[in-house]
Amino acid sequence: MVDVAIIGAGPAGCAAAIEVARAGRSVAIIESKTFPRTKVCGEYISPSATQELEALLGPDELRILGASTVDRLTLAGGDRAWSWVAPPAWVLSRAGLDAALLSQAKQAGGSVLSPETVRSVDYENESVGVLLNSGERVRAGVVVHADGSGRHDPSGATPRDRRVVGLKCHLRTPSPVAGLVMRPGRGAYAGLVGIESGDATCAVVARTSQVKKLGGNHDRLLGTIWPGYNPSWRVSDWHACPVPRSRWIASGHPRSIRVGNAAAAVDPAGGEGIGNALWSGRLAGAQLAAWLGDGSQPGNLAALHREMGRAYTRRLRLRLPACRLLAIALMRPALARALAGIGSVPVARSLTVEPWLAMTGKPMRG
Repeated sequence: MVDVAIIGAGPAGCAAAIEVARAGRSVAIIESKTFPRTKVCGEYISPSATQELEALLGPDELRILGASTVDRLTLAGGDRAWSWVAPPAWVLSRAGLDAALLSQAKQAGGSVLSPETVRSVDYENESVGVLLNSGERVRAGVVVHADGSGRHDPSGATPRDRRVVGLKCHLRTPSPVAGLVMRPGRGAYAGLVGIESGDATCAVVARTSQVKKLGGNHDRLLGTIWPGYNPSWRVSDWHACPVPRSRWIASGHPRSIRVGNAAAAVDPAGGEGIGNALWSGRLAGAQLAAWLGDGSQPGNLAALHREMGRAYTRRLRLRLPACRLLAIALMRPALARALAGIGSVPVARSLTVEPWLAMTGKPMRG
C-alpha cells in the first residue's frame, strides 16, 4: 500500500511524485515506456513554467544536463523575420528532461514500475487498486492520472482533435537556431529551437487535411512552411500524434486526480504543454502532501478537488483561448505577418501583441 500511485512518468507525473515524496509520503510511479524516450514535443519550456521547473531541477543541475536558456522569439515568414525579447525560457530535450525528473523522483523516495502498463483501476471508498498487465496490483490511497489522457479515470479520456496532428523531428541545420523560431504556414506551423546535442528540434502542428494533401510526406509539408528547408538536415525519424484539446476535466472519483493533458490540454504554441504539465503536477503534489499530512481524511479530498478546479480555471481562463488564437493565426501566414508588422511598432505592440503573448505565458520585454 502506497499513499499515491501515479500513472505516467512525464513532467506532470514526476512533478507530482517529487512533491509528494519530498513531503515524506510513499509514491509509486507507473510508466509504460523505457527511458530515455522520444516524445512529440517542442522541447522549449514556456517562460511561465521557469519557476516550476527550477523548483524541481535547480539551474546548476539543468546546465549540467546541457540545458540552456533562450530569451528571443522570432516569427519568420517568407524573406522577413520579426524578433522580440521575452523572459528566459529553458530548452532541454524530452529525453534529457524526462530522465532527469524521473531520477529526481527516485532520489526523493519514489518507487518506479517500468515498463508497466495499467490494465484497469478499481475505485473504492477507502483506497484505489491499480491492476497492471503483469498481474501485479498496486494499492494506493489516491491515483494520479498523468498519462496524457486520463483514460482510466471514470470521466474518460481527454478529447483529441483529429482535424490536426502534431509532428516532430530533429534537424542538424547549417547554422545554429537562435532562440525560439516560429514559422507560419498555410494549414500548418512549425517551431524550431536548438537543444543540448547541437541539433534543433522541429515541432509541427498541421491540419490533417493538409498532411493528406501532401501524401503524408512530412518533409514536403515542412518545405511548404519553410521554403529553405533541406530534408538532408533531418537526423531522426518523424514522430506523430493527435493533438489533445480540452478545458478543465473534473475527475470522476474523489480518489482520482487528473494532471497535465489528462486534466486540460492547451494548444501547443510555444511550450505551454510542458508548462501546464509542470505547473499542474506540482500543484497536485503539494495538495496531496497537505491532504496526507492532515490525516488523509476522505472528506478533505473534496476540498482538494475544488482547489484544483479553481486553480485550473484561473490559469486557463485567458491562456487557453489566447493559445488557441495564436495557433489559428500561425496557420494563416498573411495574418501572422500582419500581426508581426503590428508588433514591430512599439505603441501598437504595447496595445495588441504584448498583452496577447502575455496571456499565452510568453510576455515580451520590448
